Amino acid sequence: MPLAAHPFATRRANLAWALSSLFPAIFLLGLFALTFRSAPEHDDFCFSDLYARHGFIQTISIIYHSLSGRVVALFLSQIPTAISEAANVSLLSAYSLTLIACAGLFLFASAVATIRAWPRAGALQVTFLTLAFASTVVGAAPSLRELLYWLAGLTCYVPPALLTILILGECVRALDTDTEFSLPLTIAMALGGVVAAMCNEFTGLWLLLILAASLLARHLFGQPRQIAHHGLIAITIAVGFVVVASASGNSTRMEQLPNAGHFLPSLFNGFRDSLIGLGRFFREPAIIVSLITAGAIALIEPEPARPASANDKMLAFGIAAVCLACCYFEYSAHQYATGFRLVERAQNQALILLLFGSMLSIRLLVRAYRLPLRARLSASGGLLGPVALPAGLGLLMIASLGLSSTSSLLCRQWQDLDPYWQESLARHVLLTTSQEAVVAVPRHTWTPSLLMTSDVTADPDRLPNDCIARYYHKSAIHVADSPR
Repeated sequence: MPLAAHPFATRRANLAWALSSLFPAIFLLGLFALTFRSAPEHDDFCFSDLYARHGFIQTISIIYHSLSGRVVALFLSQIPTAISEAANVSLLSAYSLTLIACAGLFLFASAVATIRAWPRAGALQVTFLTLAFASTVVGAAPSLRELLYWLAGLTCYVPPALLTILILGECVRALDTDTEFSLPLTIAMALGGVVAAMCNEFTGLWLLLILAASLLARHLFGQPRQIAHHGLIAITIAVGFVVVASASGNSTRMEQLPNAGHFLPSLFNGFRDSLIGLGRFFREPAIIVSLITAGAIALIEPEPARPASANDKMLAFGIAAVCLACCYFEYSAHQYATGFRLVERAQNQALILLLFGSMLSIRLLVRAYRLPLRARLSASGGLLGPVALPAGLGLLMIASLGLSSTSSLLCRQWQDLDPYWQESLARHVLLTTSQEAVVAVPRHTWTPSLLMTSDVTADPDRLPNDCIARYYHKSAIHVADSPR
């Protein structure tokens, strides 16, 4: 007899899914709450000073011609100062509010991407899957600080990562359901694509590769290719890429890096580093649990309108290939541009794409082998039971997040977070109220890497001292225990 005929059993199953979602939700909310312990650092003060003197547009122009063409990131990095001046609140408060808003948008975009990718799953299953995806990203992030707690770092990589998975999800959804892009969806993808492309130098090429793969898959599957729709999206993305890549600040920055610009070593080192990153990806327990969750929910989804076909397997492997190619390109392009291994804040973007793409691939593969998998799991003791499945997934999620890199870091530094915030607040009060033109600033005695990576130095003429001094209208600041 179907489950719907047993209201009590249905309520028990719903309760099991709700309880299983509780721990990843608490995990996320606890880490989101730490944004109220974040404080601006080095680049943040540079953006704040430039905004206070020049405003949004001229600040973007100055940095575009001198340092970087990442227009969207340059705009977003000025928001805390704009809030501070408009609402007459301290920069620290405006900074925390901006970060919590970014965290909320991260969770919202994750939910939209998951809902669109699992259209037949129930609301509670999609909720659990969304929380599993978001908490896994946070738990396995190569740099949690630059994912949630440092605005200048997250603006370059988190927004384009989220927009990329949304566009990838829409391409896969259209291929999977044999539907076409509507005009509103095409316009939305084009706008999202150009915004993502103007966040950094490689996302535009990521998106062009995804669109090319979508067009090729439509051709192979005998579906309407919609060349005009794909072309419109691609053109807008290409415009965003050209805006970023043509910035004069890019060449200026590369000239300051002696190891940059070596093509063949970049290909080799990018391959080596991407393999290291892939190994780290699969060593995170939460990654494995999220993939298991994606497959389990695919097993219990209602039967699709069309039977599984060879296209499902081909599409699953195609998604994996595209995501791996994008990640390799990111590693090698960064190696070429800087001469160094991909920085951890950029690895956050690779993690988000690779995890979401892997979950899509698992869903399609599980659906392709749905009948034998269901038969085997049903015969093994009711693992797919309406209560046993969510309970089992919930316990796995608790264990995996407890063993994650983020949990280990948080346990080591938990007691340092509040003292660090108190010292940051005291420094802000000192610089705001002092009447001296030259101010001696004490170093942080509490230095949790979760929230900070650098401090003021003995040199008043270099970053971050110079930007901090200009923002607070001082001639100079120096470390209290160093000579002037």
